[in-house]
Amino acid sequence: MKNTLKEYLPLILIGIFAIAFFLGAISMLIFNLQPVLVTSSKSKTPTSTIILYEGEISNGKFAFGTAPNNLTSPGPTIGFSTSDTVNITVINVGKLPHAFAITTMPVAGATVLFDAVIGSAAKPLQPGQEGSVVFAPNNAAFDYWYISPVGNDTEDGMYGAVIVSSVTGPAFP
Repeated sequence: MKNTLKEYLPLILIGIFAIAFFLGAISMLIFNLQPVLVTSSKSKTPTSTIILYEGEISNGKFAFGTAPNNLTSPGPTIGFSTSDTVNITVINVGKLPHAFAITTMPVAGATVLFDAVIGSAAKPLQPGQEGSVVFAPNNAAFDYWYISPVGNDTEDGMYGAVIVSSVTGPAFP
C-alpha cells in the first residue's frame, strides 16, 4: 500500500507547531523575551485611579510614596486588574527632575509596558510638575515594576512593585 503525503500532513503540521512552540519557549528562557504589552485606552473612562508622589529622601535615596511627606524606597506596591482602565498621576515633590514608567525590570532602560509612561529621561517632570497616563493592563503578572528612568534614579531607590491581577474588582486600595 502506497502512503501519500496527504495522509501524513496532520502529523507534519503538529510537528511544525510543536517545534515552533519549543523554540519560542527556549528563546523566552534564554533571552528573557516578553510579549509586547501595549494597549491604547486613552478614550476609556478610568476604573482605577492612583496618585503617586516622587522625590528625594534622606541618605541620598530617591523614592515614591502615596503622600508628599511619606516617600519610601522602594515605593509602595501598586496593583490593579486586567479589567481595569488605570489613571496614574505622578507629582514631583522633589528638588530634582524625575519621571515614571511601568517596566519589566527595576532598571533604567527596561521594556516599558502598557504605554504607561509619564515624562522621560530626556524630558522629565520638573520639581512641582505633575503628569498623568491612562492605560489598560492586558497581562496579569507579579513581576512588573515602576521606576523613574531618569539618570541613576532607579539605582538610587526610585522603584516599586506592580501587581496586575486577572481577578476583577479592586486588587489594592
